[in-house]
Amino acid sequence: MMKSNTNMPMCERRMDTGALSGQAQAFAEGLVRLGHTTLTVQNYTDSARHFADWLNRSGLALSDVDDRVVQRFADHRCRCPGCRRLDHVSKKYVQRVKRFLRFLEERGRRQRASVAGSFTFRIG
Repeated sequence: MMKSNTNMPMCERRMDTGALSGQAQAFAEGLVRLGHTTLTVQNYTDSARHFADWLNRSGLALSDVDDRVVQRFADHRCRCPGCRRLDHVSKKYVQRVKRFLRFLEERGRRQRASVAGSFTFRIG
């Protein structure tokens, strides 16, 4: 079982992952099974939870996610609940979100549309 982040316990609780809550937990458990460190797992799941919370706050469903939505997330002036207060999130942070979306695809929750190197997803 993954340790919780004791330095920022309120940050995690404020994020509302909504319908993706179970998927975010399964994502974390999968990373643990792959042997990733606690810090790596925390970084990836923080990104996944943040994206899920942002989708909810933006009134978007998982079925709405495509390249433009991911870019909007990357560019948003973050005032989301938790501990981040940034004008945008880093490229590395967005790559973690994309890994979460690939995880959803692999689990059959999303089906990738084949668009020449694009990052377009459709609900499965």
